[in-house]
Amino acid sequence: MKLAALSLITGLLIAGCTGTATPPAEYTSLDNAPTFTAIKTKGESLQPVTNESLTGWLVTSEHAGLIWLSPDYTEQGNWPGHISQADWRWLDNNTLVVAALDNNTTAVQLFTLDIHNGNFTHQLTVPSNIADRETVCLQQDSAHVFMFSTDARGLLTHSLLHTEQANWQVSEVRSLMVGPNISACSVADDTRTLFIAEEEVGIWQYPAAPEGENVRVLEYFTSTPELESVSALRDGRYYSVATDAPVISERGDISNDWQVTSQWELKSIKVSSNSSGILAGVYDEASHTLFAGYLPGQPAMVSAEKPVTMFTADAQTAPVNRFGDAADDPAFWINSAYPNKSLILGTDKKYGLNVYALNGSLLQTLPVGRVNNVDVRQGIATPSGTVDIAVASNRSSQSLSIFTIGANGNVALLDHYPTTLSDVYGLCSGIINDALHVVVNDTDGRFQEYEVQFENTAAKVKLVSEFTLPSQPEGCAIDDASGMLYYGEESTGVWMRSLTNPTFSAARIAAINDDVHADIEGMDIYIFEGQRFLIVSSQGNNRFAVYALDDNNRLLGTFGIKMNHEDGIDGVSETDGLAVTSMPLGASYPLGMMVVQDGRNVLPMSPQNFKIINGQKLAGFIRSHR
Repeated sequence: MKLAALSLITGLLIAGCTGTATPPAEYTSLDNAPTFTAIKTKGESLQPVTNESLTGWLVTSEHAGLIWLSPDYTEQGNWPGHISQADWRWLDNNTLVVAALDNNTTAVQLFTLDIHNGNFTHQLTVPSNIADRETVCLQQDSAHVFMFSTDARGLLTHSLLHTEQANWQVSEVRSLMVGPNISACSVADDTRTLFIAEEEVGIWQYPAAPEGENVRVLEYFTSTPELESVSALRDGRYYSVATDAPVISERGDISNDWQVTSQWELKSIKVSSNSSGILAGVYDEASHTLFAGYLPGQPAMVSAEKPVTMFTADAQTAPVNRFGDAADDPAFWINSAYPNKSLILGTDKKYGLNVYALNGSLLQTLPVGRVNNVDVRQGIATPSGTVDIAVASNRSSQSLSIFTIGANGNVALLDHYPTTLSDVYGLCSGIINDALHVVVNDTDGRFQEYEVQFENTAAKVKLVSEFTLPSQPEGCAIDDASGMLYYGEESTGVWMRSLTNPTFSAARIAAINDDVHADIEGMDIYIFEGQRFLIVSSQGNNRFAVYALDDNNRLLGTFGIKMNHEDGIDGVSETDGLAVTSMPLGASYPLGMMVVQDGRNVLPMSPQNFKIINGQKLAGFIRSHR
């Protein structure tokens, strides 16, 4: 349907006004003012539904429910009820998912809609429990449909819709406090941005991805209008209206405010885009009339994202004690007699050291202080036999906390051994010349290497070398066989240094680039088919980089860890520490395991934890990229 096909309503020609920024060349001239036509169907919102073309219009009515209209506004189907808000996404080429807010109960009613015959099929009721629900909107990525809703407490809930099941279900992903007086919400799918209208304040923008950071930006409206509605295009442009301001506002790369006739009291705006342009449906509360039209500007276009390999986690550990940036770094203890009973050690840098089974269950917790990084070495020679040792950097005492690990996997604190650093941070260990060596760093860039000798039930810790980096480091890994230390400078890249050859010059072997972002965090070495691969946390883009150490440190590629919705395990974001092992860990993990810290633990929102990934996935990535 072209603009010329819309009959002009006398007196409702909207005069355009130039925005505060210069329109880019790809935008239609703002001299082309939008026009609208009234439709006969009564309701409080009119939503254009598009794919390659205009498919139809979805009307919500507090008196008549949901109504489906053909492109020429002919009624084709309805669902009786009392609906105050609704949103839609495509389930397949012929079917919509519709989330509708019941005005009587404030429950969300979930439907499918056959666009060809107008049949609504009710799938699920999501009740309001202890607070009235006030808004609802949907989000879609390549694999999932999500729902956002806010309630009278100012709590926003982000949920996953399980539409693949015969009986639909909803799982809570996360919740955020967004404040009171929220009138509407909308999501720009391609930019993963959530827009929330707060009356008399403005439009808030939040990251909409399930692993999104809890940050927000305010688009403040200086006239403090009664903002009633916001609607976004896929590309991040959004449009808002207020009942006390006869204006349609556009925000994005440019800002525009189109004046409408002063008699209008705009209560709702809904937009969508196809190859013909930007369609809009608005509701004028003064005349109780719905209007349809086109807005100036080009259709929504977003550049295709570079494809990234994504895995899912196979299990996860129990969360740490409390919310905040707490979980940090894991390490493995291998049970040589019963590999499937090996352990994962993980730091809680607000409390102590945790010990987990391979299925993620918590077996032991040691409240020893603010331990940041941990590493394990086994079979260390002592006068009385071999011992297995874990060492952690302890920021409570600026010390090395040393633990023994018994044959049955019991972890016990040996003692805390002071360093001369001001703020101990990253740590790794290795066996060099049959002795345990520990490298620990400081947030100011200093590194110290200690040699640890064991006599009976005590340890002797001796400083053997020091060096520095220009800026903050953290993660490191030691290759015991070569005596090579790999360590990260968070803002710059990965360095390499020999702990056995003093004539070897330290060198940066990998830099920050388009695929690997700051901060460089955890790292560890995975052995596959006799070759060494350094796995590094690229925290800035929630990815993991794989470097072939035996192929001139070549970057093989990066991968991420996405939501495993079938098992109720969320994806991974802002990883600090990681650990990998290629040792077989029973029938389920024949090629070992990767464990990574998850900076935002959702589905549902919980304190941080560690995610467990089958080593077969890592091996498969290496095999396909080397």
